[in-house]
Amino acid sequence: MSYKAAIIGCGGIAGAHANSYKELGIDIIAVTDVCEESAKALAAEYNAKIYPDYKTLIDEGKPDLVSICTPPVFHEEAAVYALKAGVNVLCEKPMAHSVESAKAIKKAADESKALFMPAFRHRFVPANIKLKEMIAEGKIGDVIYFNNAFGGPMFEMEGRWFTKKSIAGGGCLLDTNSHSVDLFRFIIGEIKNQTGMVARHFKTTDVEDSGMICVSTEDGALGNMQSGFVLGDGVAYIDIIGTKGHLIFDYCAGPNVKYRATGECDWTTIELPPSTGFKEEIEHILGTMSGKHPLAITAYDGLRCAEVIFSVYEKID
Repeated sequence: MSYKAAIIGCGGIAGAHANSYKELGIDIIAVTDVCEESAKALAAEYNAKIYPDYKTLIDEGKPDLVSICTPPVFHEEAAVYALKAGVNVLCEKPMAHSVESAKAIKKAADESKALFMPAFRHRFVPANIKLKEMIAEGKIGDVIYFNNAFGGPMFEMEGRWFTKKSIAGGGCLLDTNSHSVDLFRFIIGEIKNQTGMVARHFKTTDVEDSGMICVSTEDGALGNMQSGFVLGDGVAYIDIIGTKGHLIFDYCAGPNVKYRATGECDWTTIELPPSTGFKEEIEHILGTMSGKHPLAITAYDGLRCAEVIFSVYEKID
């Protein structure tokens, strides 16, 4: 079956979605953005029609699937409108700029025959799938610590919408650790408790640019998830220690998982194919649309992520 896709919001992340659609042979028929130049650039590259707003794009363009790639404060309006129109939605993270907005999106998704999937692409990275599988197989016993960090020297964020609370909803915890919280739930299990700390180094912003979230599960697994826009070096890793061994996936060291059982000195390296997860997440929702499999990530997952992170914000405030 041939599907038609559209993109709402033509900023940086939209390019990854558009390229993935192209790789999968899906035509991008429509785009829209409040920035005319961004819309023109993406439309020209993928031979898509430009629409003045998301409502016109949905009503007249009639896509089968839309990627919502706008800043978080605009996710709810576009997602709810698309879902009510029966259009399937892939929505960039974080799903919403507030818990209330996330709940509104989930309500619309529950009431729609169309699909809604938060774009938690890291779930589709082969190394992360392998981590989950090895833990399920008991390779490291009971999980004790889940350590994760995503961040780097992104000092340009001080002048971008990512550090404006009215647009982003939060700082690096909401923007970056959305992936962390979802990965913890995907690999380890549901979160029972959460707390955290943040700091602000930028002088002109009203959100955090570095921080950490600490979580726990019902059965005692502990997680520490860090993020930052102001780090002097890039970090992207998942480090998991259990009662019988140790697993590491360092994104910066290649698409491989390192494993060491208790008592061993040497690491075993498990070679895996490289992937950013963008193409696979789109391939997944397309597969669900065509009836091949159930949806792996739902609006509930996006809501839980929001609930965890905003609970941390409330405790810090």
